[in-house]
Amino acid sequence: MKTNQKVYLNILKEIDQIIVDDQLSPGDKLPSERELAERLKVGRSSVREALRALELLDLIETRKGEGTFIKKSGGHRLAEILARFFLKNKQARKDLAETRRIIEIEAVRLACQRASKYQLEKLENLILQSKQKWTDGKIPVEEDYLFHKTLVESSHNNLMLNIWRPLVEYSKVAIKESLSRKGRMENAILEHEAIFEAVARKDEQTAVNSLRNHLENSRF
Repeated sequence: MKTNQKVYLNILKEIDQIIVDDQLSPGDKLPSERELAERLKVGRSSVREALRALELLDLIETRKGEGTFIKKSGGHRLAEILARFFLKNKQARKDLAETRRIIEIEAVRLACQRASKYQLEKLENLILQSKQKWTDGKIPVEEDYLFHKTLVESSHNNLMLNIWRPLVEYSKVAIKESLSRKGRMENAILEHEAIFEAVARKDEQTAVNSLRNHLENSRF
């Protein structure tokens, strides 16, 4: 059972890595069973079983004579499905939070020097959108994600962004749980405002301290 679970998780990781690296979209073709078997060093029968399971999860579809494709109706759920597997492990959650903190703190240092006018305006607008969504009784998970993504983008370091993106995609489910805690949403917005204002002033130390405080309070 453990071996089968390991094979299944390895294939999930492989599919996700292909999507990230090649910027694949729903409808695009995935590697063949043979290619996946060679990359993962497992038998084709194991790959076939894993792909069948992914098909049942509505993530992929197999077209006879054509191959396996990311399913348009379910492809957007890939990160959520992955989160259910990877974030069940306590050490995995700890490693993810630690790595995210390291990247975002260095990114905000650079953002204080490099953030463009457009990026500053985007950060400010995302805070306003979060407030509006919260006023409407909705949890602004996407706005929260985009705020942090824009911070990392403001570093103008593409490698840093490419490392950060899959880390946080995996944790969107946990972000929603964190923001759902009593009183957390109001404080999260105030913390975002403090980070934004420090970056806009190019106040590196305050920006780092504000972000570190925010990530500590947001721990899931």
